[in-house]
This record gives sequence, C-alpha cells and structure tokens, in this order.
Amino acid sequence: MMLLSSKYFSVLRMNWIQALEYRANALVGVIAILSGLFIEYQIWSLIFETKGYSTVKNFSFDELIVFIFLSIIIGQLKSSWHSSGEMIRAIRTGEINKYLIRPVSYFWYHFMMFIGFNSLYYIVYTFILFGFVFIFPGMLFNTISSLFYFIITLFLSIYLSYCIYFIMICFAFWFGEVRSLVVSYNLAMLILSGQYIPIRFFPDNILNIINWTPIRYLVDFPVSIATGLLSKEEIYNGLLLALLWCIILSVLGSAIYRLGIKDYEAYGS
Repeated sequence: MMLLSSKYFSVLRMNWIQALEYRANALVGVIAILSGLFIEYQIWSLIFETKGYSTVKNFSFDELIVFIFLSIIIGQLKSSWHSSGEMIRAIRTGEINKYLIRPVSYFWYHFMMFIGFNSLYYIVYTFILFGFVFIFPGMLFNTISSLFYFIITLFLSIYLSYCIYFIMICFAFWFGEVRSLVVSYNLAMLILSGQYIPIRFFPDNILNIINWTPIRYLVDFPVSIATGLLSKEEIYNGLLLALLWCIILSVLGSAIYRLGIKDYEAYGS
C-alpha cells in the first residue's frame, strides 16, 4: 500500500513541477475568470437596472455576482483539456500498452496527472477566493463548518468530473477519436452545471432532471454550501448522493474500461 501511494504521489509531484514551469497558464486562467466575471457583472447590472429588480430568485445583485464568481472558479478547477487529450492520444496511438504491462492503474495514474496539472490553479484561485471573502464580507463561508463541507464537496466535484471524463475517453477504444465528445461536454457543462447561470434559474422541468444526475454536484452544490443557501439536512443528503454518484461512476468507468481493453488490438493508428 505504501509503495502504491509513493508511486502515484510521484506522478502528482512530477505534474506539479511541470505546472510550475508554465506559470503563465495560471495567469491566463485568472484573466479568463476575471473577464468572465466582468461580462456577467455588466449583463446582470443591466438587467437589475432596466427591470428595477432588487432581487432575482431571492438573490440580491451582490449575492448573485459572488455566486457566479465562485461557480466560474470551480468550473475552471475541473478543466481536463490537457489530461483528456493525452489519454485519448494514448489509446489511439497504442501508447496505452505501457500501462497494460506495468503495475500502474490507468485510472489513478491519469487522475494524479489531472490533479497535478491543475494544482497551480488551486493555489492561485484560493488566494482570489479569500480575497473575495474580504471584499464581500458575510457572503462566503459564514461558519467554519461551511468551509469544511465546501472543501469536501469540492473534492467530490473534482473526482466526479474526472470520472465523467474517464468514461467518455474510454469510448476511444471503439471510436478511436472522441475529442469532439469531450469538447461538446465541456461546452454543455458551462451552462448545465451552473458555471455561468445558476441552475436555480432553470425551469422546474429541467431542474428536476438535473437533480437526478451528477451534474448538480459539479458546481452548484459546493457553491450553494459556500454561500450558505443550504440547510444542514440538505448538505447531508447532498453529500450522500454525491458519494453515491462517485461509486456509480467509478464502477461504470471501470466496467467500460475493462470492456475496452478486451476489444483493444494493442497497436496504434
């Protein structure tokens, strides 16, 4: 067990070092977040002013901006453009062979790469997040427990996101190239996960469907905890459902991967 932990920690450390070599990526990510927030600020300020709203769906203007800001950050933390591309290429070109003949889990190896590649963003965005706590006092992390549950649900969110990516990537065993599927998913999740528009604004029929999927736990659930919108009972129920989805997607991903390996012809294209 110690050897396994050391092995995957080495992968994490290697990708952490690589991420530090490309510090400009973090700067670009910060610019992307701030520019997205600026656009949202302009749009919603115009809506509030022209319509004369004081609240929208029980959100004041400041509360809505804070909610959207945190949603954008969490959405960025789960980005998998780099690691998913590497995994698809490995299956398509036959490089996955080296994982089949060595005592390395393809799932956990790339999960550590996923975490390591995004690790610099975690640090930078954490500083930005706590800066917002002082800019908008009383709107984020009003209690220690809310911060604690937020960290737990954030980890579950990242793991769920990776599981979904892994399942999509495994279809490369049959279709060869599935980048378009990953791109379509990324674009769809910008809206459906609540990254730019809170899912609370969606029609009830769509919201009812989302609540029965893992999509709710990718962005909306941790943000709702951080902003104090959920009761203790709702948090506990949500945690149980998020853990259940983690188990379901882990088992499903493992099953699809094993089926793919059986059909895999072990040579590149």
